[in-house]
Formats: sequence, C-alpha cells, structure tokens
Amino acid sequence: MTAASATQLFSYGTWLFNIDKAQTLLKEHPRDTEPAPVADWSAHYHLHRLTPDYDGARWCPVFGPDQSAFNAEHALRADLNEPVILATLEFDGRPAILLIDGVHRMYRAMTEGRATLPAYTLTAAETATIRER
Repeated sequence: MTAASATQLFSYGTWLFNIDKAQTLLKEHPRDTEPAPVADWSAHYHLHRLTPDYDGARWCPVFGPDQSAFNAEHALRADLNEPVILATLEFDGRPAILLIDGVHRMYRAMTEGRATLPAYTLTAAETATIRER
C-alpha cells in the first residue's frame, strides 16, 4: 500500500492556491501557452538572491512567495518544457497576474539565461475556483 501524495499548494503571503485543482482545470479546459518573461518573474520573486546551495529559508515572507520549501538542486533539474501557471486576480477592477506554479522552473531558466518560459494563464474566475484562501 502506498501513501497518497500530498496536495500541491502555492502560498503567497496569506493567499493559498491549489495547484492540483489548477492542473485539473487546465486538462479539462485546454488552451495555448503564452511566453512568460523570466527576468521579470525572477526579479519579482527575488530569485537572483538564491544561491545554488540554498535549501530553504527558516522564515516565510509576510507578502511574497513562501520560499521555505525552495530547493536549488531540485530547481536545476526542473523541466523547462512544462508550462508554468499564472493566476489572474483583480484589484480595483483591473487584472493582476501572479505566478503560482513554476518558481523552480523560473529559477533554472534564470540561471540558464532563458528569456521566456511557456505559461498557461488562468482567468480571474478560474483563479477563484482554485484559491483556498
């Protein structure tokens, strides 16, 4: 008997997104990928500050991605052909995009000098269905 795998979640500040639900939604509602700019996301998530020997912070930022489970060694083996997932949130009636799946892939792409990665973008309505809090 094998143990059930844990649900993959992404934490950004107080927000929590269910990545397993997002992947299921994307399988049920396929779409084309769009290029996600590696330099922009790497800068936004401060990936340039993580050295290859980084193996998880002992803290969780108040607002930003939880990097406590980040592992640079794992990141350098990440599949750059697998699209990252971007969520769409609304603030003051305007859309805002958030990378919710693919931080390890962005890190590897940054270290290899890639300009973009393929990305799926969820609508605001779809994002609301995968947001846990």
